[in-house]
Amino acid sequence: MLAIGALGFASGLPNVLITDTLSAWLSDLGFKPADIGLLSALTLPYGLKLLWAPLLDRFPAPGFAWLGLRRSWIALFCAMLAAAFGVLAWVGPESAQSPVIPAAIAGLAIAAISASLDAAVDAHRTDSASGGEEGPAASAFVLGYRVAFVSIGAAVLMLHGKIALLFGPEGDPTARSLAWRVAIAAGGSAMLLGVGAALLSPEPPKRRSPETLRDAVIEPLLSFVRSFGARIAVVLFVALLFRLPDLLGNKMTMPFLRQELGFDIAEIGTIRQFLGFAMTIVGAVIGGVCVKRWGLFRALVVFGVLQIASNAGYLVLISTGKSLPAFAGVVIVENLCNGLVSAAFVAYFMTLCEPRFAAAQYAILSGLMYLASAVVGSVSGILVERLGYQGFFILSIVVGIPPLLALPWAMPRKIEA
Repeated sequence: MLAIGALGFASGLPNVLITDTLSAWLSDLGFKPADIGLLSALTLPYGLKLLWAPLLDRFPAPGFAWLGLRRSWIALFCAMLAAAFGVLAWVGPESAQSPVIPAAIAGLAIAAISASLDAAVDAHRTDSASGGEEGPAASAFVLGYRVAFVSIGAAVLMLHGKIALLFGPEGDPTARSLAWRVAIAAGGSAMLLGVGAALLSPEPPKRRSPETLRDAVIEPLLSFVRSFGARIAVVLFVALLFRLPDLLGNKMTMPFLRQELGFDIAEIGTIRQFLGFAMTIVGAVIGGVCVKRWGLFRALVVFGVLQIASNAGYLVLISTGKSLPAFAGVVIVENLCNGLVSAAFVAYFMTLCEPRFAAAQYAILSGLMYLASAVVGSVSGILVERLGYQGFFILSIVVGIPPLLALPWAMPRKIEA
């Protein structure tokens, strides 16, 4: 469980830097919400990783094969990410008038490597935990994942202003831009901790690997069809949309808080990143316990309802305006619910996967989830311009209802029994 938590940290760190931190960087420089939303397309590799994830079930990583099938890929991808964030810091925008193509290319490369790392970590976790341990393993993973948000993600936002003062007077745009570069590079270097986690974590028990590349690609799909029959369409529908309320709402949260309500970057870092993701950790721990005690289906239903309801907090914040107590209350509720549903949904994906196809099958399921997030997120800024923030957050609530209603037909038979 400690190893799973440590690898969860390595998996979460690039995600927070390429989403929340990059969004804060662009919001602080004055980019429009539509432009920030469009950059959500950078996360498309998270949705497309199913195309290359079967390779991780078939071959060890070149140069790291001595670590074993699962850990070799984790070590390689963590080392690559540490270098890639240095490149992003070098080419990142200096102002709202700066060209964003270099940063977009670097961000796309980071997302592709990070998505591949997620597939490797998901496979390691699914291989390592089974037979009723999916809930605690999911909780440990989400705990580590969110620690990355709380530690590195919050620290970048909370310390950005202080770093900027080292390079120029308060409010100097050049100093603020340079501070973002330093913060991204320093945060990205923490990916070297993931290399250490891969070296120290135990390799999961050896299982029979797919004998050919065709088996690695085709058999995971056939295994799903054999397990669910016609219900596979419902399973994929739930995987696609169940987590969309939270993933969609998060796309425009940073410009909403920074540009619409006028909160400082340090305030957002302290409340949303530090306090908020601390509550996510609490929710993840409680969620893992509830999955084991209540059963997976009941936990998914309850936490799915709470996930939808928690987005209504931003409607409250629209009516109150810039209010730190209201902001803190909304963040506490939203992130507690996020932690609960994250732990349950990770456990759900784990129960659907056959261990020897863990990388490919988990990549298919999580890839669909992130694909919906990237596609809808890329137009999120346009939706805000058309609907306003109130209409946008209402939409983020509505999209979560259909997959929740479909959930009873998407459960594996061994869970239903």
